[in-house]
Amino acid sequence: MKKRMSKIYIFILTLLSVMIVTGCGNSDHSKAKEYLVEEYHTTQTEAIPKVILDCDMTYLGDDAMCLSILAQADKLGLIELLGITITGGNNFVSYGTNAALVQLEQIGRKDIRVYMGTDIPLNGVRDFAEQEKIVGRIDHWGALYHFDEYVEPEDYHNLGSLYERKWGYSEKKAEDISAVDFMIDQVSRYPHEVTLISVGAATNIAMACQKDSNFASGTAGIVYMGTIVEEQGTFTPYADFNCFYDADAYDICLKSDFPAQMVIPHDASKTAFLNKAVFDLLDAKNDTLTAAFWLENLYSQYRRNPKNKQSCSDAIAAVCFLNPNVITGEKMLSLEVNTDVESPYYGQATSSEENGNIQVVLAVDEELYWNFVTDLLCEMTEKSDQDYSYYVALQ
Repeated sequence: MKKRMSKIYIFILTLLSVMIVTGCGNSDHSKAKEYLVEEYHTTQTEAIPKVILDCDMTYLGDDAMCLSILAQADKLGLIELLGITITGGNNFVSYGTNAALVQLEQIGRKDIRVYMGTDIPLNGVRDFAEQEKIVGRIDHWGALYHFDEYVEPEDYHNLGSLYERKWGYSEKKAEDISAVDFMIDQVSRYPHEVTLISVGAATNIAMACQKDSNFASGTAGIVYMGTIVEEQGTFTPYADFNCFYDADAYDICLKSDFPAQMVIPHDASKTAFLNKAVFDLLDAKNDTLTAAFWLENLYSQYRRNPKNKQSCSDAIAAVCFLNPNVITGEKMLSLEVNTDVESPYYGQATSSEENGNIQVVLAVDEELYWNFVTDLLCEMTEKSDQDYSYYVALQ
């Protein structure tokens, strides 16, 4: 029965994809865009913002939700998503490349291009076991932890032990141009128009800064998901995962002359958990391929365990860029990342209000946040009778 339902679901996804591509169904998304702008008072400029997402993609994780949000915003004309660049982090670039391509196919967005970056931190791959003796505790996951199983980026359709049968391999291929060269090309082509959204290790972006001295200043700005400002470390006692993966890259980016920098530290992620109320709301509003993708794959987990909640950190970077009105706590700070690999504080971000030039988001309005996200993913054209607080109250 389960296999039969899976085949039916795949058939429906394929049919909906064809309808979207051929112009059947709701091909005019202007009403959904107008509703979102009016309901949430999002800032609209004459030129549609251009965006590149740099991420360490996995399946159905927070970076996948971030991708879904940006892809949907692109579909409605809120942004122009120029492409997805893959960096090392959660897994290898090879794995992340296939994961991005497969999930774009699942939500009917084969048109969005994917570019491969690097797994290798700026100063090379570190000895995890030796560094743990210095740091004291390192969570044992991520690409750095299992480099003994390394798969080169170009082998994203030959993953070996990393292959996941549920997802298979993508039909579409990644682009030939590297992630770094793609970013430099787009920023050169659209000066002061491209915003980078970085939700993985910052290696690709730092390499672009090093390769082209005009790269950072030529962007419209950058939004990061990473660092910890007021709390303890999440990956080590002092550092978060993204900074620990490549502290040198993160520090280079923070010190580069981007016209604007917004940082979403892990402190903010506790203010917008993914929970059953979100899926209940998606289910009530569902009328899109993207919403159906998330409901089909994850909703049952939350129905079985209504108290379940998961961090969805990377998505916050996309939402704060699209709708800054969700932000309820922020500071202007200067940030510096410890790059001493011999220090237990490697990857720790230290902050100061003196000469603060970086917008650091510390909290978001959870109700407004998820109402906006579900309205966006479901292409709502008018306000729903039910909202996030309604489903929270039911639990």
